[in-house]
Amino acid sequence: MKKILTLLGLAVGTALPASAQKLVIGSRIPDLKAVQWLTAAPRAEAPMLIEFYDPDNASSVRFFPRLADIRHKYGTGKAALQIVVIAAQPEAAEKLVRDGGGRYCIGVDAEGKVCQAFNVRFLPYTILADSKGVLYWQGNLGNLTDAVLQKVR
Repeated sequence: MKKILTLLGLAVGTALPASAQKLVIGSRIPDLKAVQWLTAAPRAEAPMLIEFYDPDNASSVRFFPRLADIRHKYGTGKAALQIVVIAAQPEAAEKLVRDGGGRYCIGVDAEGKVCQAFNVRFLPYTILADSKGVLYWQGNLGNLTDAVLQKVR
């Protein structure tokens, strides 16, 4: 009985820190399997900028047009940066698709599993990952500089 309780205690003790784990620059990003894609899913072998979007958040809406500028500068060529937009509400994602979603990979995270995996605590929240799925930068899209974008591959 003591062995069972000890094993159970170890299992719970290791599960809690793992679920609270924060993303660290240089670590692999969580997968995007829980996302319901409304457009093409992002390619694994290309760098990606992941934007967690909420149309009810004024900052998300204010910074969103910057994605078009980033796509124009870095979204073409051999090492094209993919722009991935994840919304919690299906209606918001569907509106993005109607408004020109062919430019981005747009998906819905209705259950919040991906937000949880990425430890999203505020919006707007942006992740920049290289072509190997390694976290290169994270933060607010308004703080993402061209110098950072030029370095990711």
